[in-house]
Amino acid sequence: MKAYRGFTLLELLVVLVIIGLFSGMVMLTATPSDDRILKREANRLMQVVQLAQDEAIMQGIELGLTVQADRYFFSRLQEKKWLPIVNDPHLTEHQLNAALMMTCDVEDENVVQKIDKESIIPSVMMLSSGELTGFKLSLFSLEHPDKTVQILGQENGQLSMQMSND
Repeated sequence: MKAYRGFTLLELLVVLVIIGLFSGMVMLTATPSDDRILKREANRLMQVVQLAQDEAIMQGIELGLTVQADRYFFSRLQEKKWLPIVNDPHLTEHQLNAALMMTCDVEDENVVQKIDKESIIPSVMMLSSGELTGFKLSLFSLEHPDKTVQILGQENGQLSMQMSND
């Protein structure tokens, strides 16, 4: 007579617990947190503003950044009118993640615009001379509005980022 050797119930349960622990750890590291999403979006915005500054200087044009609570887009001054940029994939309209919002202050006044593309006057202007409108742009999560990332633009064209430590 042959004796069949299989797995005991205890061995199967131990394997299931180990698999559950590993899958839980993978989910925690793979799922982006609000902080990571916020930092990634702030880095993207800062790099895009820097790119727009470089484009304005290299091409000798005036560019503008229009900020709304959940999106932003760039425009170009042509024949005394601000026209949205549509042919550059980096400078076209960008919608923020649904969990994020932003505010923009110029000279201590909130300049976030309502959706009205008829009268586009940018909040921040990037000039061909390398200068830009001084601004403070704050990104925050709707779930944790006390955690913010601020992008500061100085008139001389320098950009910096500050993160809240709350």
